[in-house]
Amino acid sequence: MIFKRNVTSRLLLIRATFPLMFLAVLWLSPQPHWFILGLFLLSSLDFLGGIIQFVWQPNLFDDRFAVARDVIYALSYYIFFVHNPQISALMVFPSVLAELFVVFDYRVFFRAVIVEIALLIIRMTTIYSIYHQLHPTWAILICTASVVMGLLGLEIARLEELQVNIVRQQRELKETLTAMLTTTLANSGIDEGVLHQENISLMLEDICQDASQSKGREIGQRLAQVIAIKQAAAGLLTSRELEVLVLASENHSYGKIAKHLQVSEGTVRAHAASIMRKAEVHSRNEMVLWAYKNRILPITTLQNYTVKTSEALHS
Repeated sequence: MIFKRNVTSRLLLIRATFPLMFLAVLWLSPQPHWFILGLFLLSSLDFLGGIIQFVWQPNLFDDRFAVARDVIYALSYYIFFVHNPQISALMVFPSVLAELFVVFDYRVFFRAVIVEIALLIIRMTTIYSIYHQLHPTWAILICTASVVMGLLGLEIARLEELQVNIVRQQRELKETLTAMLTTTLANSGIDEGVLHQENISLMLEDICQDASQSKGREIGQRLAQVIAIKQAAAGLLTSRELEVLVLASENHSYGKIAKHLQVSEGTVRAHAASIMRKAEVHSRNEMVLWAYKNRILPITTLQNYTVKTSEALHS
């Protein structure tokens, strides 16, 4: 998302040159050109529409379609002025070259350069055949502008490649930190679901992007608090009570729990009563939810826990 917004923002800066150049031709031309006025209005509306779309719906912005429209503008302008010795028919092609380099790659750029050279030869041949004169200054200016815009496109492409690598490294760093924290929590008997419940995953993204020390300290404090709560709660229960608690969270009746543990149902109820007393709760449902809240049971299994009616709970 961030990567695409940066690419589009740089393309919009390049595309801003189209209405500006068309406006310059209109301003300097001794007579009005309705065709150029139409290109100016279309390119201006296209540019403003691109800005609006970039701000409100950047994911829908199609860079390739935008470049295709600019190629059409450049070719239309060329065809209209190819016979005019006073105006450079290839004036907007350097901007197209820069766009092609950014959106596509250097291969497309070099093919476009060959096309531009061919169009320049056609232009100079046409002017010479009609007016018997050449304008080498225009050719030099167009070539110089093409080189400059090509270098600009190359620099933008390098910046985008650098940004892609940075985003990839940030993603890998987050995965590494997540794996490290998951292992640390697992060693304390806490499942990785706590990373999402405590919004630690979001804070990891902030750390990877901004190297925020305050977020790092906050994550450490939250994890220490989670581990302390879990250890304090788990220390209240015996191993047999933990077994009863796990089976109760799986919605087994006291009779089934007794059969599984090979003890009497009265013994199971006594263990459950002991857990409720230590947890300071008054029902089996509250007992299980207390275990989830204090990380005694894996939070990822909470969705599988179904609250039963009071009659079923004490069956």
